[in-house]
Amino acid sequence: MKQLKCENCGATIEIIDNDKDFAICPYCKAKYQLNEKKDINIKIDDNTKELLTNGLNIFNKSSKFTIIPIIMFSLIVITSIIIISINAFSQINENNKEINKTNNTVKTQETNDTDKNQEANEIKKTVSKTIFNSKFEFHSGTKYKSSVEYLLDDIVTNNKTNKDMLITLIYKDKETTDPETIIDIKHALNDKIKYEVKLDYDDDGYVYKITIEDI
Repeated sequence: MKQLKCENCGATIEIIDNDKDFAICPYCKAKYQLNEKKDINIKIDDNTKELLTNGLNIFNKSSKFTIIPIIMFSLIVITSIIIISINAFSQINENNKEINKTNNTVKTQETNDTDKNQEANEIKKTVSKTIFNSKFEFHSGTKYKSSVEYLLDDIVTNNKTNKDMLITLIYKDKETTDPETIIDIKHALNDKIKYEVKLDYDDDGYVYKITIEDI
């Protein structure tokens, strides 16, 4: 027979049958498992198990009280991030609207400037065309020799200085832009007759051909 001391209550446990796998304290009912070498392994009894269970429950409850603030803090952080993201997105949209507004204003200004430049160019062309044509139109219609001579002088001056806009003169059987030939026609004019002067215009509205006929 072998005696063991109960580690739970201190009572003596008598092991009568060495072949048993378990030993039970007759006082506190603590159960012990005997290994192959007959050593004692403490097994937790129901009272100890209850104490451990109660302790675990207390831990779980305290854990809950600890987790709640963490969850609340996490929700606050996530909400703050969402609000910041929404504000940032709204600010980006506002910035994009301002940029688009500025771009549209610039485009409108550029369009207006372009229209003004085109208008200015048209006015410039009109003035230039008017000045160019006026010296020839002044002598158009039925004219005497002196007026035709002034017209021929203007054609000679133009054809010598403005090679890009030559005036073609047609008189009788001659059609020329040569200044010397035009001077010869001037000298052949007769002061006893009148002349009919006709003007022709190109697609841009400039005088490019003048026909003189005897009346």
